[in-house]
Amino acid sequence: MTAMEKVTAFVQDQIQFFREVKVELQKVTFPTRQETVGSTIVVLILTVIIGIYLGFSDWALARIVQMLLQG
Repeated sequence: MTAMEKVTAFVQDQIQFFREVKVELQKVTFPTRQETVGSTIVVLILTVIIGIYLGFSDWALARIVQMLLQG
């Protein structure tokens, strides 16, 4: 296989790849604005709840370790 044939084969492979990508993207359904906003709110609320839980756990364990080391 010559260099030119390799280049041609590479270009043809790339063209085929992008055709397949186009076909697959046509099958994609994107969420509505309302679904996106709802999901974002859920993520933010859970992030705050987990942050509070981890902050409290860290504080409580630090106090326990501090009491054990002073005792």
